Amino acid sequence: MNKLTDQIVHEAHRWIGVKEIGYNDGPEVAGWLARVFRKPGAPWCAAWAWCMLDDACTALGLTNPLPPTAGVHLLIQRTKIQGAWTSEPGPGFIFAIDHGRDRNGNRIGHCGIVLDVTGDGALATIEANTNEAGSREGDCVAVKTRRLDEITLGYLDPGRLLAGQMCSEDHPENG
Repeated sequence: MNKLTDQIVHEAHRWIGVKEIGYNDGPEVAGWLARVFRKPGAPWCAAWAWCMLDDACTALGLTNPLPPTAGVHLLIQRTKIQGAWTSEPGPGFIFAIDHGRDRNGNRIGHCGIVLDVTGDGALATIEANTNEAGSREGDCVAVKTRRLDEITLGYLDPGRLLAGQMCSEDHPENG
């Protein structure tokens, strides 16, 4: 890990246990959604993940190059444009899962933050808008365990995203 991924994990830990009040609402949820220009009631896992990245950048004096979003697939698209999408996980990375399409044909997904990659083919994660069953439409921020094969879309690598703004221990040539 590096300072940025450490900070992302730190930011995510701060919110474990936050629960919705109503459906996709409550003071914290409404705040995360407002930061990505969405109203309460919208799915909020990607809004929360973007806010964790943004808060980590702010804490370290960095500029988040990703525009705000509450959409998992839009987050992926924007990350790929920045050259920061990867198939390999790491602590502090944002993971994404495809859940097909909703009844209106819109692509739907779920995302969260990787805490650790275990040796048994699993990930420890912190996820928002989840529940005990691991739903993409849950009611809280929680620590989860996911199998690697559940992560169908890949990972946002924050070090690649902010290359040039900071020096990574893995890539000292960046920054």
